[in-house]
Amino acid sequence: MTRNPAPLAVLALLAGLCGSAPAQTAASFPTKPVRIVVPYAPGGALDASARLVATEMTKILGQTVLIENRPGGAGTTGADFVAKAPADGHTLCWCPTGPLTITPLTDPKVPYQPLKDLVPVSHVINMDNVIMARRDLPADNLKDLVALARSQPAGLTFGTPGAGGTHHLGGEWFRTETGGKLVHVPYKGENPAIADLLGGQIDLVFGSASLAAPLLREGKIKVLGNVGSSRSRLLPEVPTVAQSGYPSYAWYNFIGLNAPAGTPAPVIDTLSKAVARSLQDPTLREKFVGMGFEPVGSTPDQFARFLVKETATWSRVMKSTGFSRE
Repeated sequence: MTRNPAPLAVLALLAGLCGSAPAQTAASFPTKPVRIVVPYAPGGALDASARLVATEMTKILGQTVLIENRPGGAGTTGADFVAKAPADGHTLCWCPTGPLTITPLTDPKVPYQPLKDLVPVSHVINMDNVIMARRDLPADNLKDLVALARSQPAGLTFGTPGAGGTHHLGGEWFRTETGGKLVHVPYKGENPAIADLLGGQIDLVFGSASLAAPLLREGKIKVLGNVGSSRSRLLPEVPTVAQSGYPSYAWYNFIGLNAPAGTPAPVIDTLSKAVARSLQDPTLREKFVGMGFEPVGSTPDQFARFLVKETATWSRVMKSTGFSRE
């Protein structure tokens, strides 16, 4: 009888929450400044979100929470650094979707196993993403878009911030889900992709709601669908792909907080509760909504199960779309 790997992965992650690091209690933690590693360069929404939460966590923990940027390897350099750090809760990873789920699936050289070497602390944020279209594309909704994509012999072009990430895979998933003809055009970042969309060089961009919203208000683009499971508070008028006739299609970019495997459970619990309290701050929540972010603030157990589910989803998408890294 073949076992389902997902429950086994959940058990492994939950076991990691009770790892055998040197004894440390929640009462004595933290004993020094806490370092949150952002695995990308300074600047941008990912870095900004980490600094906002770090400011609130500093107030709650009574110790300075510092941000350290360690870019490289599509986020895996910083994640690997945290995975190999002392398991005492003082070094954490502000890890997004890529280094926690997709990149380890697509790159056999990634030097850590996220479901084994990193312990979930909290699912902090979901980031809203949408399907943008050039202003003169003859489609005003998702139904029109699918019909157009099916009718074009050469297909429609869609730009993303790069090959092998969630936007790319999300576009390929949309292609197979709808039967439309779509051709991927990778860029070195989201802004160059949007620049070509505005210039009419490409038809679509799978990208962030925060960048799409002002362009939509200015009438420079169309936004035909939200790829998440619920509408964005930044663009509440835009229906989800699921609401437009494809109920099994939904995905997010997310950010989570992770610690090295073996970090004591009381420390993980203290950190998780500090994140949850941070996200209750009204000013922080307002800033996140303006960035197209949806605060979550889960328990470690909830985040562990979420990671297993996300990894299984993207693995399935890769197989069903015939994905290969470009």
